[in-house]
Amino acid sequence: MSVDPSSIERAYELGRQAYPGVDLPREPFVRFAQARAQTWGGSAERAADLYLACACVERVPVAVAEFLGRFGDRIPVYLGRLARDPDLVAEVRQIVVTRCIVGDTGSPPALNTYSGTGSLEGWLRATAVREALALNRRASRNTGEVEAALEARTPWADHEISLFKQMYREPVSRAFAAACAQIDPNDRALLRLHYVEGVTTANLATMYGISRATLIRRVASARESLLERVKSALKDSARIADRDFDSILRLVQSQIDLRLSRVLAGPG
Repeated sequence: MSVDPSSIERAYELGRQAYPGVDLPREPFVRFAQARAQTWGGSAERAADLYLACACVERVPVAVAEFLGRFGDRIPVYLGRLARDPDLVAEVRQIVVTRCIVGDTGSPPALNTYSGTGSLEGWLRATAVREALALNRRASRNTGEVEAALEARTPWADHEISLFKQMYREPVSRAFAAACAQIDPNDRALLRLHYVEGVTTANLATMYGISRATLIRRVASARESLLERVKSALKDSARIADRDFDSILRLVQSQIDLRLSRVLAGPG
């Protein structure tokens, strides 16, 4: 069974409309769609899912961030009673990143098996439940490499800076939100993958096809760029007393990882 080229072109355009921030070239999408002609069948309903899955397989960072942002927080819901074990949820989440998107050593990403027959969310739900049941049966979970972003649930500042928290929390929050909206989308995707989704630097390096050292430098550069924008936004819009500004900047710098995990957790 083959799919009419016009159906593939229409699916590509529908995918671009559904995910305007995901820049996926036409050629890999055409190959991806043609390889699933028998199961996808040209369905416009599955076009956006097919587009996002293909972009993740192609390791487009914005697509990976979109995939995890859209479905990652639903994993506990997918797992039902198994979600009572937070370690199990964290490990399933990490498996989704390493096996579904990055691929294990010598193995392609599991998203290559997405056929387009059903929804992408349904595929992920089935994958998450299968992995959770396997982990539960083995009862040998290893969470040593899981980087769960639990800091996002902690207070924004320590007790000794509670005064600054009360006085400047709102302007700092606004400055962070504005800075996150202004930085390069690729930098934003990288920071979100690392600080929100908990993707390790080793997995990110594999995803980007670069060394871990280079990846760490790239994260640091994106982080520094964001920090500079926060400083600029604070100077331009916040009424911060001169005597307090240096202290606020130190506070911002010390809290940037935590703030990133909270601000970038929102949509986009």
